[in-house]
Amino acid sequence: MRFIHTADWHLGNQMHDIDRQEEAQAFLRCLKNQITEKNADTLIVAGDIFDTANPSAKSQRLYYTFLSWLKGTCCKNVVIVGGNHDSAVMLDSSKRLLEVLHIHVVGSINNLSADDMCFELWDADDTVCGICMAVPFVREVELRALLTEKVDDGDVYGKAYTLLYEQVYAAAEKLRAGRNIPIIATGHLYAADLEGRLADVAGNVKTDDGVKVLDVLGTLGNVPPSVFPPVDYVALGHIHYTTMVAKNPAVRYSGSPFVMGFDETTIPHFVLCGDLSTDGAGHRLTIEKIETPTTFVYRRILGTLAEIETALRSFASLQSKKPVYLELCYKKEIGVNAQDFLEEAIAALPENVTVASWKIYEHEKAFSEAGFSSFDAVEIRNLDDREIFTQLILSRSGLDPQDDEAKSVLARFLPYFLQVAEEV
Repeated sequence: MRFIHTADWHLGNQMHDIDRQEEAQAFLRCLKNQITEKNADTLIVAGDIFDTANPSAKSQRLYYTFLSWLKGTCCKNVVIVGGNHDSAVMLDSSKRLLEVLHIHVVGSINNLSADDMCFELWDADDTVCGICMAVPFVREVELRALLTEKVDDGDVYGKAYTLLYEQVYAAAEKLRAGRNIPIIATGHLYAADLEGRLADVAGNVKTDDGVKVLDVLGTLGNVPPSVFPPVDYVALGHIHYTTMVAKNPAVRYSGSPFVMGFDETTIPHFVLCGDLSTDGAGHRLTIEKIETPTTFVYRRILGTLAEIETALRSFASLQSKKPVYLELCYKKEIGVNAQDFLEEAIAALPENVTVASWKIYEHEKAFSEAGFSSFDAVEIRNLDDREIFTQLILSRSGLDPQDDEAKSVLARFLPYFLQVAEEV
């Protein structure tokens, strides 16, 4: 069987008030073409279809229009799972209707059995070619409900996800019924032991893309790779760049198909095309990375005001026909107004080049300084209640998240906060 794995579309995203509808439309047209060119049986979308829980009518129309495009193509199965940005209720509202078209939607695990999250996948000859375990984003309250005994806060994610995947895998094996067909699982979570920009080097989390450093501070919420069952492929969402988990080619994040923040402008974005062929009693996996097209151009310019002015001058002769959006990260200079200093250089920019964002850049500035002062509202909304409270406690106390004292403080106060948050 051949499948396309993608995630983190964030339809409706307006990074720094940029209308990105044109980008989203271009990507979805490209995705439809790639499905046809690769003759893919199955499309898997691993969460964060929308950017907010209340997507606009325009974003919803784009979503449903794309799904209608697939009718009559080689794509016989679509599997869509909810992400942390999605409204599970909104996604699930149309699931019964979409099932008629072999579009399987799992917005959340609420009121579902393990059997409800497993589907047969069909090929062009109407033959079952695989099984999908459709596991969506699972909130902490849902994870805790899976556990039958009390566990330490740091163990909740690992133990609850292990139990969940074991139950769904057992249901998938029952559905497979001994047939020599592959099993694909999904997930929308932050897995530990990543490669690339989020790799843990000497205990330090590198800067990341989309999932901010605040999201992954310490070990809270990290899901160990051991939770995943021995399936043929795990299609993950939540991390915005393409990477493997624990160097396992069968456990991957596809990444988002386009830039979700100016910190992502230096990395390419992909969808993944997978092929699972029968190899004796098992299945052989091959993965192809397909780079997605760029409709808009995004650039981050970092340096002193003089360095940024020089860089802006170079854009004056830019020949690109695509819209170009810039973020200016400048080092603050006492007595100098940055916008006044750069006013002339900005006025000389071509019509298709826009300065969309300004940020003060200080290399040594700690994330804990002044709480969230260096993060804008778009970034803050990526955090859930637990992550916000955790960051505030750590920033105000000055504690290292790895220290026993920090873990003790969080273990003491976090349950009270979560109780209040749940009541609210």
